[in-house]
Amino acid sequence: MKQDAFFQTIIHHIGGEGNVARKRFDGEHLYVTVKDSGMADLEELNRLDGVSGTELNRNILSVTIQEDFLEDVTMAKDFKQLAQNIMTLAGAKENVTSVFHCMTRLRMTVKDVKKVDRKAINDLDGVLGVTYQGGQLQVIIGKDLLKVYEEVLKLGYSDGGAVDEKLDGDLKGEKISVGQAVIGYISAAVQPMVPALIGGGMIKVFLLLISKVYAPFADSSTYTLLSIVGNAVFYFMPILVAYGAAKKLGATPTYSMVVAGALVAPEWTAIVSAGDPVTMFGINVALKGYGSSLLPALLLAIVAYYVEKFLNKVIPGVFKPIFVGTLTMAATYAVSILALAPLGQLAGTYVTAAILWLYNIAGPITVALFTALFPYMVMTGMHMTLGAPMIQLLSETGFDPLFRPGMLLSNMAEGGASLGIAIKAKDKAIKSEALSVAVGCIFASVTEPAIYGFNLPLKKPMWAVSLGGAIGGVVAALLGAHNYEYGSSSLFALPIFEDTIVAMVIAIIVTIVASCVLTILFGFDEEILKKH
Repeated sequence: MKQDAFFQTIIHHIGGEGNVARKRFDGEHLYVTVKDSGMADLEELNRLDGVSGTELNRNILSVTIQEDFLEDVTMAKDFKQLAQNIMTLAGAKENVTSVFHCMTRLRMTVKDVKKVDRKAINDLDGVLGVTYQGGQLQVIIGKDLLKVYEEVLKLGYSDGGAVDEKLDGDLKGEKISVGQAVIGYISAAVQPMVPALIGGGMIKVFLLLISKVYAPFADSSTYTLLSIVGNAVFYFMPILVAYGAAKKLGATPTYSMVVAGALVAPEWTAIVSAGDPVTMFGINVALKGYGSSLLPALLLAIVAYYVEKFLNKVIPGVFKPIFVGTLTMAATYAVSILALAPLGQLAGTYVTAAILWLYNIAGPITVALFTALFPYMVMTGMHMTLGAPMIQLLSETGFDPLFRPGMLLSNMAEGGASLGIAIKAKDKAIKSEALSVAVGCIFASVTEPAIYGFNLPLKKPMWAVSLGGAIGGVVAALLGAHNYEYGSSSLFALPIFEDTIVAMVIAIIVTIVASCVLTILFGFDEEILKKH
């Protein structure tokens, strides 16, 4: 039985369609906002096939669907229609240049953002919110994201995958500031290597844990070989960054990757180790190691892009295969080894020093503020810009006392607030959904359903999230919690905190309890969720 068919079976007992202001299916419940509650005949409704119970709270009618009807009714959500509506309101193929996704958001680049009806998209059933950040139109869908994305692809849009490097299209409708362009460039360059960073970091963590349990394992060849894999992603980071940066710029990635590879080549490492003066074109070359560096690759990719672009204009077509690549790599390497790489490394060192200075001056306050503000960074998409400083901090110092602890605690705070909603709410459907969302925040680090589905609409739980996260941040900083690998922001990533894992566990418990209790104490209007 489809949702519309089920609704038609009850409509005559609630005063007809003229008495219906809004309807919404959610799990085992159908919520109907009626204009005149006196026209709803609960006794007749309870006699209908498929109805196991009803409840009328002011103008909100809740109809509980029988278990044997549940699958047919609730699984009938029209993802195809939702996908069609979203893409049509976004300007369809005439305006949408690419589509891709993360865990909870349908993302797309558009030619003209003014042609997008964001309000209409936001009002669609199944959409939790809409934001435009860094050249991306982001439609927040939540747990049904992949089902909607599949329907979008069936409409003829090409699959951009889970990660798209060209985050900022050529937008005619919205002017991009220099700051936005820089942030978009860095984010796009770093994003492709994040899965490898997480994988490499977790390999190192698992090796450490195994060697703690069985000490002889640390001396085995298996340990040594797997360590090479775990360390490779960090040592060869310039090559991975160069790939993402070149893809973002629209350049040939291999040119930038080769130059970045030359900065970490064994021959160059040997020259640096020897310490003997080296010149290029009569200019002294700074003897520095660039393994695990970030900024040199970001800078050299820009040079490679413009050199390649210039050469493609001036070199005749028949000679391009021979000279464009050759001259692009040679020129980019010369500029990089003489100037860009040393400057990039120096700038990275200053960035790291500034972060550590701020943490050392006011560690607990710094972590508390970052944790409290992180949910709002997620809402605006600004959290995507944190990858670069996180990676730089880890590569320079080997640990992170601010970013990952704060992000993890923020997720725990979202989960704690959702747990508080589940405890305090009276409606069974809200209790069940809030509990499910809380589990997603805590164990899977997926917070958008909590933010847009519960905490933000109710407002007061967002206060609890920020305050509870800040309390946890203070505890984490005072106990000295910090991670040694990149990892992720969920409970499963706790091993990355190694010898400070106990401190982080204590901070997590404090955060969840604080945000949960504060949500219960602050209270919330449950009717907002029913209407939402």
